[in-house]
Amino acid sequence: MTLLYIPCPDQTTAETISRTLLEEKRIGCANIIPGMTSMYWWEGKIETSSEYILILKTSESSDALNSLEKRILELHPYDIPCVMRLPVAAINDSYKKWLEESQS
Repeated sequence: MTLLYIPCPDQTTAETISRTLLEEKRIGCANIIPGMTSMYWWEGKIETSSEYILILKTSESSDALNSLEKRILELHPYDIPCVMRLPVAAINDSYKKWLEESQS
């Protein structure tokens, strides 16, 4: 299992990415966390913005993860979106089975 951490500008974007990838059976689950404040360098100055965090859960192989990341970049409105892969060290068997079945 792999988690993908993706900041989004708003709830609509996070929901659109989630729904599209669920319909395409690329992910098994999406969590949308509202209300994060981000501070970062952009075009030579420090910016502050409100973002929604999208956490995607997938059991795709490493080859398929490259394709999944490409799809996320197509759907995301940012010039340089963050698509961070977080490997999962362990997961309970019943959830792993459900996740795999939900993507087939």
